[in-house]
Amino acid sequence: MTLAIVPAAGKSVRMGRPKLALPLGGRTVLQCVISALRDGGVHHVLVIVGPHGSELVPLAKASGAWVLPLDQETPDMRATVEAGLRWLEAQVRPEDEDDWLLVPADHPALDSAVVAELLAARSRYPQAGIIVPTHQGRRGHPTLIAWRHVAGIRRFVPGAGLNAYLRLHAVDTLELPVASPHVLCDLDTPEDYEHVRTEFACAGHKPPGAPAASRI
Repeated sequence: MTLAIVPAAGKSVRMGRPKLALPLGGRTVLQCVISALRDGGVHHVLVIVGPHGSELVPLAKASGAWVLPLDQETPDMRATVEAGLRWLEAQVRPEDEDDWLLVPADHPALDSAVVAELLAARSRYPQAGIIVPTHQGRRGHPTLIAWRHVAGIRRFVPGAGLNAYLRLHAVDTLELPVASPHVLCDLDTPEDYEHVRTEFACAGHKPPGAPAASRI
């Protein structure tokens, strides 16, 4: 079983407006992320929403995701993710052989094919507890993590971020080269949004419910 955690509790300070609800290709940024995960083969997607992000709840639910609304702000992304891990543990009781994707919510160009590649790599290389997509030698998103790492994350140095934990486990990490440059794409500023919106328009992304192109 593969789960996905989408931390969506940020305040979009650099964007200047709630970026996850921005329109993109007939959907919103958040819905694009959820759709890519589900199309890529993820069993359950959990979106974690902060107390100021109530407008994201119906968007996530309409896309088939679970939602965890937080009563108060978290100090950092690690705390947000750990809240999601606790919720998933109580709801679906994952086992060590299961895994989860850590997915930035501001990653709207996420390709479902990349998600499928990560899941396939986990089957081919079961000894790898962490799988990171790379493009031209640079690490991107999302990261696939074996559930057995959850206990280690909880015990990790208080205040240290998840990136520090992942770097500490380089021996258990597989870097997976992928063709898509979008694994490196984040959405932080108005300029980022305009760039991604232009790419979506040029690529002819279809609105929800439109038939997908057949794959051979």
